[in-house]
Amino acid sequence: VNLYYMETTTRKIKNSYFWKIYLESIDFEKWLLMVLNLSNIGCFLKNGRNPTTFICLVVKLHEFKPSFSVIKELIKNDSNPIIRLIGAFYIRFYYKPLIIYKLLEPLYYDYRKVPVLIDYNKTKMICLDIIIDSLLSKTHIMGAKLSSIVKRFKYK
Repeated sequence: VNLYYMETTTRKIKNSYFWKIYLESIDFEKWLLMVLNLSNIGCFLKNGRNPTTFICLVVKLHEFKPSFSVIKELIKNDSNPIIRLIGAFYIRFYYKPLIIYKLLEPLYYDYRKVPVLIDYNKTKMICLDIIIDSLLSKTHIMGAKLSSIVKRFKYK
């Protein structure tokens, strides 16, 4: 996984006001409460300059160094698609391609709509399967740059 993109994204996030005020020194329990209260997803607003709460929480999760089983539990969460997407984005940002495909492909069958923050106080409802497809096939999603991954057919 090319970590240059994640380093750039992480630097932008950690320099944000939201990170410095709300996330810099929280523990996992407070993080989890914030995740449970999320009402939308998104990465960056205003031409990639302003991180959303969602993407900040994904990066903060990385600081906790969660076990693989914790991440799998996030994406297995059937009751809350936002929690599922926290896990999906984490996997896409920090895991190797074969694991990315193995864990994210089953989410293609989740057709629930999720509010995506596209501008301050403006959301658009998008199906979870479309978000998963973007995570697996694109190098940009919601203003965040992703490293390219090997196409799935090369693993078959």
